[in-house]
Amino acid sequence: MREPRPQSQSLKARGLSKVTVLVPEASAEGLRQFARELSRRQETGATPVARQWRRFSPSAELMVDPERGLRCAIRDTGATGSGRYHWTVTVFGDTDPVASGRAEQPAEARSRAEGALVAYAEGGSVLSEWVG
Repeated sequence: MREPRPQSQSLKARGLSKVTVLVPEASAEGLRQFARELSRRQETGATPVARQWRRFSPSAELMVDPERGLRCAIRDTGATGSGRYHWTVTVFGDTDPVASGRAEQPAEARSRAEGALVAYAEGGSVLSEWVG
């Protein structure tokens, strides 16, 4: 078993926060890797890389924009047609999305979610076509 390394400063003093999230076991390792990457960036002072979509589970993708306090998610509902991919944009700490919609293809869902994220970040609101 690994010995925990000594901490010279508290988590808060280091700009870190401990969070517990309940997720399906199949998604847990991806989240652990993401958390380790974020902690490593914090410790090294590395600048964040460009936003990118990450596979969260076999049917979901997630993109986080920590500078703006927003996240986008896409879920494959398994339905056929234009409603197959459900996307949302959410503000950190809020449970209700600021924008959501459906798309036929994952690339279209990513594009719409990113557009809504930028619109919300720049103006605090989104176009009516992105809410629903």
